Amino acid sequence: MPDNVGMAASTGDMRALTRSRSRSAVIVLLMFALCAASAAATTYFARARDAAASTPAAVALDASSFASPVNPVVVAAPPAAVPPVATAWPALTVSTGSCLNVPILVYHYIRIADNPKDPLGWSLSVTPREFQAQMDWLHAAGGHPVTMEQLMVALNGGAALPSHPVVLTFDDGHDDFATVAAPILARNGFVGINYVVTGFIGRYAYMTASQVQSVAAMGMVIGAHTVDHVNLVAMSAQLAKTEIEASKAGLEHLVGHAVLDFAYPYGDVNDSVASLVAQAGFRDAVTMNYGTAQCGSQRFVLHRIRVVGSDSVWSFAGKAGVESPPGNWSDPQLAAYSSQSPRGHTS
Repeated sequence: MPDNVGMAASTGDMRALTRSRSRSAVIVLLMFALCAASAAATTYFARARDAAASTPAAVALDASSFASPVNPVVVAAPPAAVPPVATAWPALTVSTGSCLNVPILVYHYIRIADNPKDPLGWSLSVTPREFQAQMDWLHAAGGHPVTMEQLMVALNGGAALPSHPVVLTFDDGHDDFATVAAPILARNGFVGINYVVTGFIGRYAYMTASQVQSVAAMGMVIGAHTVDHVNLVAMSAQLAKTEIEASKAGLEHLVGHAVLDFAYPYGDVNDSVASLVAQAGFRDAVTMNYGTAQCGSQRFVLHRIRVVGSDSVWSFAGKAGVESPPGNWSDPQLAAYSSQSPRGHTS
């Protein structure tokens, strides 16, 4: 009997140990599953968008995205606006209570829009010729494009900005930035910031990895715009964190240096999202909130002004904070550029 009792006790102990080990294994598996869930969800969304992009006509994601053409038809650009009477905003070059009046302009496409059924794409498209004229007048009027780094230094009491400072930003990483905008900026000795969506690199009408590297080598600044151009406010904190951090890491690996500037897709941001951007190591972030007052205490919710296809050189001057050109002004540089008219992709 004692041997039987001992054997029964040993068997019971073995069963208890087995059940304990089974529970531990299940817990470990659950932890791995939870850790993988966020990455799996992001991968799912990216693959879904890639599948959509592989069809002849992709669904437009938002004001910063577009549908690829099936049978593009070139149409004339909208007629030039009548020169308005514009008063330039004052350009401050010293800090006023840690705030500065600096326009941050945002462009999307530098192209000739050729899809009249896409009014949004038309609105967001500035023709190469008009963009040249805007940059040429900005140069002639004494405007000085600066980087976000320069703006942050000035807001922190460092080196003052030059007269008539303006920040030129471009959203999404469209390839017309590399083929059209960057060369025009370089001819004028200007710098621009392109907020790249890393998941769109290499897609139709977006910059390739080599183009991103090329414009960075030209002196243009590369900023982050998430992996999939998603509304960060509408996501879980974990997915938003992944979108923000992965975009930064991917671009830094591509260009070989720190990427410190961020733009919120759709301009949507709340305190939680802004906190995630700060925690990811970004120095600043821009919204689509209208205005020119930029404050160091609000460096993760900076204001911007959109430049659209209906803008003339005169309305552009008002947005950029420089004096307006004479009513009969025409760009003397356009004739020299005409033989170099680069192609701009359209929706």
